Amino acid sequence: MNMTGAKLAIVLAFLCVLSWSLIPIVAKIGQHSLDVFQFLFWSNVLSSVVVLVFALLKNRKIMIAGSARQFFWCAPLGFLGCFFYYLCLYHGYAVTNGVEVLVVQYTWPILITVISLLFFSERLTMFGGAGLLLGFLSVVIVITKGDLTSIKVNSPWVLLVVFLGALCFALFSVLSKYQKIDSFTGTFFLFFWGVFFSSLTLFQWSHFSLPSEEAWLVIVLNGALINGVSYILWLTALAKADATKVAPIVFLTPILSTTWLVLFFQEPLLLSYIIAIAFSIISGLLVLRSMAPQPVKVNH
Repeated sequence: MNMTGAKLAIVLAFLCVLSWSLIPIVAKIGQHSLDVFQFLFWSNVLSSVVVLVFALLKNRKIMIAGSARQFFWCAPLGFLGCFFYYLCLYHGYAVTNGVEVLVVQYTWPILITVISLLFFSERLTMFGGAGLLLGFLSVVIVITKGDLTSIKVNSPWVLLVVFLGALCFALFSVLSKYQKIDSFTGTFFLFFWGVFFSSLTLFQWSHFSLPSEEAWLVIVLNGALINGVSYILWLTALAKADATKVAPIVFLTPILSTTWLVLFFQEPLLLSYIIAIAFSIISGLLVLRSMAPQPVKVNH
């Protein structure tokens, strides 16, 4: 059966969303026997290898032609998007309620709007303003668990760390628009720098060791598929259809992730969490709508 480019793009985007929704699960399981620095390091190593193989298969000449300037320009982006964001995220999922982490994680779309307003002189549209408001309310609801007169968050400092990670990912997303480089080559450069920075923290605050047999399965799933092959599928989907058509599918991720957290870890699903997730999703969609006239680049 032949599929049009748009239909194929939607299928590929959904496969990405399905894999990205497993991040809370693999982060929790993978850190049973590994600390966050070891888990991040090995995941980045596998991701960089997988993306490099695909980049070479696509066009070896383009890969070799990547300039030193482009390579070093990817260093701060790799720090923001492939190192610090995941370091904060994995730490959050390892030590506190996964649904709370998930809601805070998905503040990155509204943070993109804030960064664009403050530093890139973009105007706030009606949709963007509504998205900012709903995104702010989703965080307030999580922190207060629906009781706006009190703060009942389990691990406020951990969620602050996750929020800093989301802020870095939003900055990464904004700055990535200015990266003029083949997408496959650029993605490999990003993961290369992710390996570099995660190796620094590994040797500074942890130690190098080979994962156990049980841990390898989760690391391969996370590094090779969730943060490796999925990036290739996403780039292919963006190449086959307008990003504004496939990007909204990304906001199925928190719904699926919440489902897995409740099913596999029996995490409590409060009504306030459901409302917060709904607000977060609508917020992201409104932000995308406000960006619709321009090309939109969205990551997980």
